Amino acid sequence: MTNAVKIAQQWLKDADAILVTASNGFSISEGLNLFANNSKLSTVLGDLVEKYNLPNLSEALNFHYPNELDKWRVYARIAEYYNHNYYLSARVNG
Repeated sequence: MTNAVKIAQQWLKDADAILVTASNGFSISEGLNLFANNSKLSTVLGDLVEKYNLPNLSEALNFHYPNELDKWRVYARIAEYYNHNYYLSARVNG
């Protein structure tokens, strides 16, 4: 057993509690589905979806682009669409 595993085991043993979290439900309820291949993907990323055969936002964020310009185009388009143009939903406002 490696030293790192022993350390992790000790941390778990010494912990008062363990918090396990997941986030995708909140993002989907607000319209951000990282795993969908739908019309919104083309709306957000435009020509880059076809150029790199991007199946969803998650893959687009993790794709190894051959040039920095297209990588930053993807990041900027996602940020613009989901941050700059974001409006609180009725669920959040209500």
